[in-house]
Amino acid sequence: MNGRLEIEVAEEFDKVDLEAWTEVVGAAAAPVHYTPAYLRAYQASPLSPFGAVRYLTVRESGRPVAVLPCYLQDRGDPYGALAGAGLPAGPGPALLAHNWYCYDTRVPMVPLPAERRDRVLDATLDALAGQRQAVGAPLAGLVNVAGPDPVLAAARRRGWRIAPIVARYQLPLDGLPSYESYLVTLGSRTRRTIRQYLRRAADAGVTTSTERPHPALLRTVCTLSRETAAKYGSADMYPEQAFVDFVMGLGEHARVVRVDHGDRTVAAAVVLLDAERLHMWVGGTSHATVASFSPNYLLWATEIRTAIESGRQCVEGGRSNRPMKERHGMRELTLYACVTGTCG
Repeated sequence: MNGRLEIEVAEEFDKVDLEAWTEVVGAAAAPVHYTPAYLRAYQASPLSPFGAVRYLTVRESGRPVAVLPCYLQDRGDPYGALAGAGLPAGPGPALLAHNWYCYDTRVPMVPLPAERRDRVLDATLDALAGQRQAVGAPLAGLVNVAGPDPVLAAARRRGWRIAPIVARYQLPLDGLPSYESYLVTLGSRTRRTIRQYLRRAADAGVTTSTERPHPALLRTVCTLSRETAAKYGSADMYPEQAFVDFVMGLGEHARVVRVDHGDRTVAAAVVLLDAERLHMWVGGTSHATVASFSPNYLLWATEIRTAIESGRQCVEGGRSNRPMKERHGMRELTLYACVTGTCG
């Protein structure tokens, strides 16, 4: 039976019913981006400026059933993804869920029958549209929604505009017991290349590690990430101080994977952890090759090994860089944006 729906809106995470939020996120097996640690860290140290934040908690007959964080981002379409997909967009602000750093946008929800689920989704999108008007944003929506997600059907029911914008990549680990068992699943050429690079790196005295972040190490990661991102015109996604403060605020959800050649870190990345997944979040390398091996390949090997040895069910590879990700056995998942409002 459908119960009465109520939607609570908080403007700071400290005003959110933490017990309710945590209950929903856990029941939904939502990714790290929806955990209290992530949301607090991003509110305190945003990687991209925002003018306001809205945390929606949906209750059905008093029981929390869904949550959604939304940000009034100063630049609603910072890299032209919406405009490039033919969606209304402009240089101004937009109220978006989640944010552009989250490549797994969804409405975390407790398991519900389809009819009740759709009713909750409809109400959540209506609330997001209402908040768009309340904050004076020309545009609102969800970005980076996976193709099968029922929130896209809800957006269609509300008359929102929808378009594919980018692909995301996943590596299901399917209970693989070891990194070697993972290598066996790859194509022979890729498997041979990785093993060759691992041998050459070992011969050169290269070391790899996965460790807790600290500020000095994070500054190194940020420098390498910005240098790599600059090749794609997105170096400004990682302002150093905000990057360091944000990652430090994640606590147990963050680790640094590094590749060292002597006293020099030649590749490093921040990976994010939740109960089911290791997220290859951001990283970079100083050189394409060192001592006849690719630091990037060794970085990937260490990240995937870490995921397997820590019992994760999946590696989230993020967006773009299709050739490298498919070479490593990742599967493509199309991401969509759905928006309401106008720009221009």
